[in-house]
Amino acid sequence: MRTAISIAVITALATLAGCAVIVVPDDGNGGGVHYSSAFGSSAVQGNGQQTTERRDAAASDGIDINGPMQVEVRVGEAASLQVEGDSNLLPMLRTDATGGTLRIWIDGSIRSANPLRVIYTTPQLRQVNANGSGRLSVSGLNGAPFNLSQNGSRQVQLSGNVSRFDVRVNGSGAVDAAGLQSGSTVASVNGSGRLNLGRLSGDTLNLEVRGSGGASATGNVRGMNVRVYGSGSADLAGLSGQSAELATYGSGSISAGVSQSLVADTTGSGHVTVYGNPSQRSISGKHVSVMQ
Repeated sequence: MRTAISIAVITALATLAGCAVIVVPDDGNGGGVHYSSAFGSSAVQGNGQQTTERRDAAASDGIDINGPMQVEVRVGEAASLQVEGDSNLLPMLRTDATGGTLRIWIDGSIRSANPLRVIYTTPQLRQVNANGSGRLSVSGLNGAPFNLSQNGSRQVQLSGNVSRFDVRVNGSGAVDAAGLQSGSTVASVNGSGRLNLGRLSGDTLNLEVRGSGGASATGNVRGMNVRVYGSGSADLAGLSGQSAELATYGSGSISAGVSQSLVADTTGSGHVTVYGNPSQRSISGKHVSVMQ
């Protein structure tokens, strides 16, 4: 399967094991991507011979991902680690599971039309830091608190249930947690990224959106505190809270369900739309609507 990554301009990625990497589109017609060193060293061309390699891996409850790759994490079984890709590139796909965190990175510069793929199984997962592009899927989350930090353009999918969800989306990536059920949640979107929080059933939601990105959620919470800065949006019409503090600064928008107590403020041309009939209301700004 050939990767389809379209990059309008050269993008400098984070430092990977001491080697800065630049990603540029392949000039040929093969649809591949060229990962080349910022220091001008020659990239290693993939040989096109796809292979699978099993590696030793201890059970880790944290994962640190750096670089363009596809990562699949399955939670709830005995620890195992499998990597796939061009046979001459797999030695450059480094993995290290010491210290309770599985670190995954590309050591050097590569050129390939085939994605590098990592499949990891672990009994418990509490934290993931993901930097760069590619894809990440996490399935089977089984009740523990979960923390996700996503930086870059990676596409992330989450499923299972967690007692608490802390998530940060920075850049143009997307996190789709439609298959996730969460307790209390703290979330932020910075940039043009997208965040689907899935179904919430905890005490609180604290959400902040900065830039042109957006967030959404469904379910029920006791209280929510939502702030939108810029042109972004928080689509929470499918989420009901007993109390809510909602504020926009700029041209952004918030929609939410509120049943008892509402504090709402708009500064600028943004809009706040509330569904419900809260008996206690404190409203400021010209663009707050309460829809019974």
